[in-house]
Amino acid sequence: MQRIKSGLTALAVGIVLLAALDWAAAAATGQSFVLGKWNQADQTTTLKNTKSGPALDLRAKGAALAVGNSKRIQNLNADQLDGMSSKDFKTNRNTIYQWSVASHTGGFTQAIPAQQPGSYLITFSVQMNGAAGDAANPNVINCRIIQNGLSGTVAFQKAILADTQVTSVGTPPALNGTSPLLVVEGDSLALDCTMTRNNQQWSTTQYQPVTVNLLRTDGSYVYAAPLGKAVALKKTSR
Repeated sequence: MQRIKSGLTALAVGIVLLAALDWAAAAATGQSFVLGKWNQADQTTTLKNTKSGPALDLRAKGAALAVGNSKRIQNLNADQLDGMSSKDFKTNRNTIYQWSVASHTGGFTQAIPAQQPGSYLITFSVQMNGAAGDAANPNVINCRIIQNGLSGTVAFQKAILADTQVTSVGTPPALNGTSPLLVVEGDSLALDCTMTRNNQQWSTTQYQPVTVNLLRTDGSYVYAAPLGKAVALKKTSR
């Protein structure tokens, strides 16, 4: 009988020790959070900081946070994504500028609003009513995007993009151009058009204004080389 009692006592002590060890290895609902161990609960756990500062500060050599499924987490905002601030994603990725022309003589240079550094696909469209030439004296029109850079305080012409030429004889000229574009801090852009018959008056219609379209294409790469040579990475947007 004494042996049975001793055996039961030893079993009870073992169960208590096993439970204690199991608690040290993991924590469940209602228990304290155990660092470095598996923790689980059958209810939502709330962590609240009643004073200033964040309620939770995660620090790690690797990823600071892992999520076990692909469900969207409400009100969880990313501050940086691929080097871009979250506010950058609130703006339109495609920006269109339009200018109407009631009456203009000859060529023009139209400044384009400053753009954030990054990579773009820039496109322009110019439809001119009244700038047509004739067989004896055609009107040769060139339109292009001029990109100026800044070296210290000195502005310089950095690139001429999407250069397009039309020789107009009898019909209103229409010019369209497109080109990849890399913008860095300090760059400025302008749509520039010249014509050989610089005394010609022209205008735009209600549905065909002078248009410049900038499509943001962050993550694009530019490869360049002389014709016949293998291309190499020239520059990236970020």
